[in-house]
Amino acid sequence: MRHIRPLGAVLLLGLALALAACGGGNTSANQPNGDIEDQLGFDQAGILARQSRVEAGIRDCMKNQGFDYVPVDPVAQRAALFGSSRLSDLDFAKQFGYGISTLWGHVSATADPNQRLRASLSPPDRRAYDRALGGDNPGGTFTAAVDTGDFTKLGGCTLKSTEQVFGGAQVLSQLSTKLDQLEERIFQDQRLVRAVEKWSSCMSKAGYQYSQPEDIDTDLFKRTERIVGPLPGQFATGPEPGVKPPPYDHAALAALQRDEVSIAVSDYDCEQKNITKVEEVVRTHYQNQFRQDNQSLISQVKPVR
Repeated sequence: MRHIRPLGAVLLLGLALALAACGGGNTSANQPNGDIEDQLGFDQAGILARQSRVEAGIRDCMKNQGFDYVPVDPVAQRAALFGSSRLSDLDFAKQFGYGISTLWGHVSATADPNQRLRASLSPPDRRAYDRALGGDNPGGTFTAAVDTGDFTKLGGCTLKSTEQVFGGAQVLSQLSTKLDQLEERIFQDQRLVRAVEKWSSCMSKAGYQYSQPEDIDTDLFKRTERIVGPLPGQFATGPEPGVKPPPYDHAALAALQRDEVSIAVSDYDCEQKNITKVEEVVRTHYQNQFRQDNQSLISQVKPVR
């Protein structure tokens, strides 16, 4: 469900804040010919708006089961994490790269109040809390499900609230699969194949050997995990909740963070020169066909409200 790089989606944070301030909206009715993810509310702005509703639903569901839950404001959380609500793509790249290694250790800015609530419970109550929140998969989170497109790992109040907001886990899984297939068709188009080859050559001249943009994520995740251990995902500030951060080489991480920023800036420049305009043309063609072929499924997705 991502475009060629996640960076651009991340940096719609400023748009997300504007959307949240205005109360959201149903983009599918207003922008039928725009990007399909924007239309469905699967762009960054729509996801943040939906996440706010999911969090409120989790609170109500947990309360019905006898537990306190503090809804996490995703807009405020991201603004606190990034230090600014309105960063351009290039400014974000210059400060945070892709947010893979660069945010490690920023715990205070994104502390989850529910971790404190959970820690205050007795072991039996903590297990009951985890089951109420996540069912058989207490580690499954809304953010991880959206990022991977896999909603099968959600359970408990998290699953219930997500289904209420989106229109059902089955609809989401089907749509996620079809959107992934759409991305494959788009990037198999020879126009984009040639554009990516030019991007790779541009990156090589900048000193980075990547044949595909997605290779950057894979490389940076591996390099970061060799230093700090398993990463919960992009924008991770530390290990999974309840896991004690292992000791690591701070100098090695700092060097990697500088390299990530440099890669991201080069990537941005090379994409702008070689991919962006070509992708716009190719994507529009395939997405229009996607709408025609999947009208029924698209109509089952609840609008952002």
